[in-house]
Amino acid sequence: MSQYGPIFKECRLNRGFSLKQVASKDLSISQLSRFERGESDLSLTKFIKALEAIQISVEEFMDKANGFKRIEQKKLMSQMARFHYKKDIAGLESLIHSEEDKLSRDFNNLQAKLNIILFRGMICQCDESRTMSQEDLDYVADYLFQKEVWEISDLILIGNFYTFYPTTLMSRMAREILKRVDYYAEIATHRNLVEVIMLNLMEISTERGDLEEAEFFKKEAEKLLTNERNAFHRIIFLYEKGFLNFKKGDASGLDDMKNAIFCFEVMGSLHHAKHYQEHMNKFCR
Repeated sequence: MSQYGPIFKECRLNRGFSLKQVASKDLSISQLSRFERGESDLSLTKFIKALEAIQISVEEFMDKANGFKRIEQKKLMSQMARFHYKKDIAGLESLIHSEEDKLSRDFNNLQAKLNIILFRGMICQCDESRTMSQEDLDYVADYLFQKEVWEISDLILIGNFYTFYPTTLMSRMAREILKRVDYYAEIATHRNLVEVIMLNLMEISTERGDLEEAEFFKKEAEKLLTNERNAFHRIIFLYEKGFLNFKKGDASGLDDMKNAIFCFEVMGSLHHAKHYQEHMNKFCR
């Protein structure tokens, strides 16, 4: 419950209550202060009395808490993306330490546990000499397949862990996603992640020589990429389609790959142009 302390403090201050006004004979100011800093828990009885003191219902507080957590997670993912883009391993390790601190205060904090594993995966992608533990990979897979519907945080996990799992398992995950594609299509961020996942799986399957699976992902990605305004993903699709055709023995696929790289250069996306040029040099000799 200590993770609710900072949210309680925000609610208290927004409603104009001091610590002294909330405190009682059963709940001291020092107890409240430690709770608000996330350093200690309150019993359920004391927590409910504290909510009553600032005139907020449990239902209203939990709505605010869930919204706060979503905002916090979004900020965390933005930090992760910046560190990953720059291959800043020290930055990613600092995020791990922060999440480990949360987990030490609340062993049931599932999101913190998943974030730690995700950040470890990011570090492995930045430093190929490091490898993911099978324990972490099994934990994520078990977590995912116990859920009926995958939310955006789950899609981020899948989208970043596809290189660590065998093609058969990733194919199974992809087919679960595609069962709910109508739901994901209604939410822009979800649809964006689903498109990325299909493109990534198309690439990794082609790299591994699983060309039938790659062809399946190509068809599914093509169904999703109907909006011409989504030029970025359509350029990636052009590259991946060329890569697949080249691996199937069609040398003209190289032209599509080169054209995609050229498009990135023209757009000023030099980082992506360099990435796909290096990829082509590595896999299409």
